[in-house]
Amino acid sequence: MNDYDDSDWRSPSDGSADQQSPRPRDDAPRFGAYGSPPPGRGDAGYPVPPAFNDAGWGAAPGGFFLAPKPGIIPLRPLSIGEIISGAFESLRANPRAMFLPSLIVLTATGALSAVLNYFGTSLLFSNLNSLIDSSDVDSSDVTFSGILSTFVGSFASQVVGLLLTALATTILTGLLIVAVSRSVLGRIATPGEVWERTRGRILPLIGQTLLITLITLVADIIIAIIGIALIAIVTSFIMGSDPGVGAIIAALLVAFALAVLLFFAVVFLIVRLSLAPAALMLENTGVVEGIGRSWALTRGSFWRVLGILVLAGLITGLVTGTLSFGLGMVFGVVSVGLPAAHPLVSAVTVLLTSVLSALVLPFTAAVTALTYIDLRMRTEGLDVELRQAAGV
Repeated sequence: MNDYDDSDWRSPSDGSADQQSPRPRDDAPRFGAYGSPPPGRGDAGYPVPPAFNDAGWGAAPGGFFLAPKPGIIPLRPLSIGEIISGAFESLRANPRAMFLPSLIVLTATGALSAVLNYFGTSLLFSNLNSLIDSSDVDSSDVTFSGILSTFVGSFASQVVGLLLTALATTILTGLLIVAVSRSVLGRIATPGEVWERTRGRILPLIGQTLLITLITLVADIIIAIIGIALIAIVTSFIMGSDPGVGAIIAALLVAFALAVLLFFAVVFLIVRLSLAPAALMLENTGVVEGIGRSWALTRGSFWRVLGILVLAGLITGLVTGTLSFGLGMVFGVVSVGLPAAHPLVSAVTVLLTSVLSALVLPFTAAVTALTYIDLRMRTEGLDVELRQAAGV
């Protein structure tokens, strides 16, 4: 079978009039029904399974129907467990494309951040020691000014490191999504092939990430302004009357409600916009169109997507948290025993944090890609197109 063309990932609205239906045409093959059997499978076609029911997919009489699985997932709507296991399978199926770019890029950015951190921390500790050892008031003022400027410089270097890491993570997410889309069809893409496919989409991907960040920030600011106004009204009421316990409790409840509202607003936007990078990379949409596609695909599936993201976050958090705790204990003991080694310990911690990010990023990107594919199979019949592309 020929390579799956990029245009085949387009949404139904991008095609001709007969592609407007969210599910395939009546004459298109259904789950388990194929026009011709795959090579080496004999002349008999596969039986048509019954419709989906509470018992699961493919509860055919006398046995179980298995959807074709040319790659890391069966080509049918997936369960949450299959999305998670498929993400792990993508790491095993193509480790070079999944891990190599992440390790190279994030280790490089981590090394740069570690160098900046080392010199900034070393200079800060040097000025602190000078301030402690100084008995002259004038020299103490000079040293304090040096500490302040050093602190500002160290903070700026950390911000630069975070921005570099965020930029690298955005680019790598796009690369990894494309690699996973190839693994779904049972094809192993090299890092070079993935880069060739994605390099023209890097700038739109960065722009989309910035736009999503701006949307989330603006929404939070609006909610915060409304909440602050409510708190001000309650506070003025309290100041204008006897501030009893009930009024104080009311003010605290308003502040708490504001915090909860901000939290849920962020979560809501993260979930509804989480598939925008996948739509942009796989459908070749524009920046805004990709955001719109994510919003449309997650409509009616908010809690499902939220559950997938939370589960993936728990898995990655468990791995990184365990490793970080162990490393933190070791480095903490070293810092206490050898205070002079603190700048080096701090720099190594920054570097190892980047390496840990490089190890978990492929998994989270795979979860995003498979969630996107699952929702399209559920709503747009993408599974049929993928079967035809995979030749099964």
